[in-house]
This record gives sequence, structure tokens and C-alpha cells, in this order.
Amino acid sequence: IPMTLVKDILEALKSKRVILGIVTAAIIGVNTELSLMDDETLMKLTGVAAALIVGDSLRATNPQKDIK
Repeated sequence: IPMTLVKDILEALKSKRVILGIVTAAIIGVNTELSLMDDETLMKLTGVAAALIVGDSLRATNPQKDIK
């Protein structure tokens, strides 16, 4: 059972949502150290990333699947 959990986690890490979340967190972390962007720009970037993640989560993966 634990091996399937590990396999599921590794599969989930390949999704666009997870990758976008990791990239966004990395940008925030780097910006905290280096102050490359002001807070307003960083907030807008985070908002766009969140909207993309939520939008992708709400979109049907295969809309034709249920139609037969």
C-alpha cells in the first residue's frame, strides 16, 4: 500500500498545477531574499498563478468522457 501512495504522489508532482505552485513559491522565496519585485507586482503574480491553478482545477479534464 505505501508504494502506491508514493507512486500517486510522484504522478501528482508532474501536474501543471503542482509545477506552477512550486514555481510560484520559488519566485516568492527568491524575491524575499533579493527584493527583485515590489510587493504589488508580486501580489499580482501570485494572484494570476492562483487563478490559473483554480481555473485548471475546475476545468473538466476530458469533457467528452461523460457524453456517449
